Amino acid sequence: MNINRISAIILRHYFLSLRQLERFFDVLISPVLMVMLWGFMTKYVQTLQSQTLAAFLLGGILLWIIFEKVGTDIGVNFMFDIWDRNFINVISTPITFVEYLAALVIVSLIKIFFAFSMMGLIAAIFYNFQITSLGFGLALFAVNLFMFAASFGIFNIALVLRFGHSIGPLTWIIPFLVQPFAAVFYPLSVLPPVFQKIAYLIPISHVFEGMRYVIVSGQFNTNLFWHSLILNIIYLTLSIIFFAFILKSVLKGGKLVKVI
Repeated sequence: MNINRISAIILRHYFLSLRQLERFFDVLISPVLMVMLWGFMTKYVQTLQSQTLAAFLLGGILLWIIFEKVGTDIGVNFMFDIWDRNFINVISTPITFVEYLAALVIVSLIKIFFAFSMMGLIAAIFYNFQITSLGFGLALFAVNLFMFAASFGIFNIALVLRFGHSIGPLTWIIPFLVQPFAAVFYPLSVLPPVFQKIAYLIPISHVFEGMRYVIVSGQFNTNLFWHSLILNIIYLTLSIIFFAFILKSVLKGGKLVKVI
């Protein structure tokens, strides 16, 4: 056994961890986010009855999966075209980037519809949690979640177009960066004041607050819905503008080859 060869492999992984986002995320960012998330969750659990807690957790998980899956799926489908070297075939056809993006969004919507239906069925059979108990508000919650997820997906694709496929891991990382601030499993009141201000600007935090409000009171909070919708319109608009700007810059500078 040669210590120098072992040291060389260790050193290689050290430098890779500094340069590759997914490695850096797994080593430092992910553990910190998990401690924050479950730390706030533990603090909140102490004030709840078990039945209410179960409903909050299951509802939060189901709604979070809508956001997480759609947000990552748009970027992942784009990355698959890159990895399969199919992107050059796509852009050589008459299809426009807008049409291509629209197709990715629709594919994600179809996939999450089937996935959410299966999750709702499992939650009802095994955990006695009826997602339909959220009523018509569920559809409104889902719209807001999907809009914010679409903003994330479009933003991710713009970054890949600008910096190349090496930045692709952001497709998986970015959605989880907002999870501790999104109040998925606990109310905003549990967060420190600084974090509450950040959460106030995140559309899905108002969605999860609205979900808990429906479970507790049986009523739909229109203020939370409109607050989330307005933020979503702003972010979706900004993401589209950002994508258009990056696309124009990449095409003008001939940098599309970095993606291909």
